[in-house]
Amino acid sequence: MPYLLDTNHCIYLMNGSEKTENDLSTFEHNTIEMVHIFRNEPCYMSEVSLGELYYGVAFSNMKEHNFNKIALFRESVLTLSLDTNIWMLFGETKAYLRKQGKTITDFDLLIACTAKTYNLILVTNDSDFEVLPESFERVNWAGKER
Repeated sequence: MPYLLDTNHCIYLMNGSEKTENDLSTFEHNTIEMVHIFRNEPCYMSEVSLGELYYGVAFSNMKEHNFNKIALFRESVLTLSLDTNIWMLFGETKAYLRKQGKTITDFDLLIACTAKTYNLILVTNDSDFEVLPESFERVNWAGKER
């Protein structure tokens, strides 16, 4: 089954690609290992994650270097655009969560709705996604949960 990487997993892959094995964080190591295990499965990211990555570049002291990392990363991970179906699911899910007294940031919810709309498994280690209904399939590669 294909996967949609959350912003954290995109960062783990981008940062991990520049390091030696001994310098990888546990999250970077685990994410890279899982990408190798599932190398025959397509991986995507939401354009929301792309926006978050560009925000990180704008905030960094190494803008050109980090911009180049994103450009390289985009060659291997396709970006999925938001469409009307995603926005409709966003509205329905946000209303449902609000009625349940639960919240999630709009960006995280858009990332999750992108995964669900495209029938992808969301790859995340962000506990904020735990408020989502069970129909939103998730896995944590950084923690090596399959």
